[in-house]
Amino acid sequence: PSDSPISPEGRRSLAITAKRMVISFCSDACNSTYHNWSSSNKTRDKIMEVKTNKRRGDPGKPPGLHRTAGCTIELISSHNRVFDYLRDIQNRPQWESISINSIVHELATFSTGPDPRNCISVLAISRHNDLLLLQECSTDETGSFVIFAPIEKAAFQSLLCGVDHDIPLMPFGFCILPNVSGSILEGTLLTIVSQITVKNISKMK
Repeated sequence: PSDSPISPEGRRSLAITAKRMVISFCSDACNSTYHNWSSSNKTRDKIMEVKTNKRRGDPGKPPGLHRTAGCTIELISSHNRVFDYLRDIQNRPQWESISINSIVHELATFSTGPDPRNCISVLAISRHNDLLLLQECSTDETGSFVIFAPIEKAAFQSLLCGVDHDIPLMPFGFCILPNVSGSILEGTLLTIVSQITVKNISKMK
């Protein structure tokens, strides 16, 4: 839009970075012979199984050892309702630890399709002045996702100038799929993926 605070070059840079973030997230959530998941027995919730994936030296990631945790749970709500809840920044302090006791602001957003809910956004958190969140939301009748990654403010400035698209990203997020059993729609399958980088291997435990 003509009144956007971000220039066309800045939007292009953010779109390129968001695409790389989504591809990285999907790769992190996949299972393969190279990235194999192992079950965790530490959860006390009988209906939730957490699996972890450990890897080192992936391109486009911060240096160090990366630990990814993910789980899928069944919800009775529709996939559209779950998607709208997760993308609403007013609800963010209810599920994201760094947003607790904070105010989340949407600094800028631009659409990526005819549905206005398909968008790329830049979010600020009042208690964290040194970082911003790049977030992409996407939905259609087959499913939805909300994926985001923290980025330092200085790196964002270079993005907005169209200088650097290759900043390291550690994406988090949600895959939201309609839960279909035969021809019956039975709520939602929600996959949650979070990650952490450990630079000091001795602290891995």
